Amino acid sequence: MKDDAPDLATLQTSFAQALQYRPSDVAGLITDNLFSAEQRLQIYRNNFVISLSEVLEATYPAVKAVVGDECFSALARQHILTTPLEQGDVSHYGGGFDQTICAQATLTDAVPYLADLAALEWLVDRASMCNAALAAFPLEKLQGLTEQRLADARLIPQPACWLLNSDYAVASLWLAIRDEQLDGLTIRTSESAIVLPGPAVIATTQAGTALVQLARQHQPLGQASQDMLAVLGELIAAQVFSDILYADEM
Repeated sequence: MKDDAPDLATLQTSFAQALQYRPSDVAGLITDNLFSAEQRLQIYRNNFVISLSEVLEATYPAVKAVVGDECFSALARQHILTTPLEQGDVSHYGGGFDQTICAQATLTDAVPYLADLAALEWLVDRASMCNAALAAFPLEKLQGLTEQRLADARLIPQPACWLLNSDYAVASLWLAIRDEQLDGLTIRTSESAIVLPGPAVIATTQAGTALVQLARQHQPLGQASQDMLAVLGELIAAQVFSDILYADEM
């Protein structure tokens, strides 16, 4: 390194910019030896791209399974070079991969559900890092209900819960890839997903995610549509809700 090197913070910023092929003065601070300054930087760039590509592979295995190794490597490289790593902890890297996919018109024309699958996998990754325990729903509180008491009741969703609506059956696709059971899957059908810590992916309808949103807005079940009420039982069974409060408990 040359004698007139800048302060550490400036040097780190310049080096990070150089790794992502962005304008940087860092090459001028490197003394040529066996390798030129640019050759040395290229070694670091290659290692940088490889390391973050491995992070993306771990985060988006279903996307990789759909498009294959070569296409995924190109997507990963594009994402890495256009989406800066903003902190040292790479476990938080990978957000916005669905937007990188959306920017590839040829790919989205061929695989129109891929961006939604990536968006779902990002939620799954977030859920995998959440150590919140799922509260068991008190089923005994459903006994002896009257229609009016239920209409006035308010559901309490699990504190950690992520939602996704899609024009494609990406939740079923994710589950099928995980279980290696792709036979009979119909991808071109609207589907929603609820993701819980674990992680757990629940394939549902827009009525299911709407019911969770209704609960988040502290609205009573009397405001729910018939479609929402139709999926209530299965969402309770899937532990999407942690409790139900009646008017005399609020």
